[in-house]
Amino acid sequence: MKKLLLIGIPVLAVVIALGVGYRYVFDTSTADTWYVQIDNESAQPQPSDADEYDYTLPAYDASGNSHQVTFGTERLLKDGAYLELKVMPLRGVISWAEVQPDGLPPQARTALAA
Repeated sequence: MKKLLLIGIPVLAVVIALGVGYRYVFDTSTADTWYVQIDNESAQPQPSDADEYDYTLPAYDASGNSHQVTFGTERLLKDGAYLELKVMPLRGVISWAEVQPDGLPPQARTALAA
């Protein structure tokens, strides 16, 4: 019985850790959605490559809650454009897409317009 516990508990811990790791690293369906408006004055060239930029912008979710988000791009984006960001807890921004102002949730649109 002790041998079973000595083997079973670590195996169970590894299985749980793998499940949690999968959820936070690979399962992109759990990504949070945030909305930003591009301000090229906040774009900083990455030191390693002049054609890549880091943006740090205020982002808003569908409820209007704010959060500071940093993400990189391979080019300067269209100034004033609205983006929908998919953000994972450990990975940060995993994707972004331009959206039209009428495609923003109402509370995010209000917060971005302020």
